[in-house]
Amino acid sequence: MNRHHPRMTAAAPVRTDLIGLNDRNDFKDRRAGFTLIEIIATIIMLALMASMMWSVSGTALRGSADSLVRATAQARLTDAIESMTADYRELYATVADPIATIMTRIGTAGSAQNNTYGAYTVVVNRRIRFTGAAPAFSEQADSNGDILRVTISVDGSTATTLFSR
Repeated sequence: MNRHHPRMTAAAPVRTDLIGLNDRNDFKDRRAGFTLIEIIATIIMLALMASMMWSVSGTALRGSADSLVRATAQARLTDAIESMTADYRELYATVADPIATIMTRIGTAGSAQNNTYGAYTVVVNRRIRFTGAAPAFSEQADSNGDILRVTISVDGSTATTLFSR
């Protein structure tokens, strides 16, 4: 081969590691998919986010049933007290001793009731009067009192109301 003759130059060396591949296909193969580092980083971030969500929502999900039970009990308790109050207003206008009548309808202290007022347990059902001077009033039982104190309970929730003549 003549180095000075333009037609007699040597051919460029051939790369044997790329035989059968052109540069465009080789570039696409290297970019397809994710690297191991990207996959590991994604898994770690997902695990961190899942643990944060579990700690936040875990207690809310566990306590949601208790909240529902308490809310239902409160609603039943309110319904019973409102029914008693509506009945007492009607009795007040039509009966000579409305306190004695409503007292009988509510039930005795310590009894479980399921009547037109609803299902409840009677905690207190007695006539009272207040004694003493302001601001230190005290409650005293009085079988002829003009005030009826009623405390009822529904599934652990309690409410007290007073009926007066």
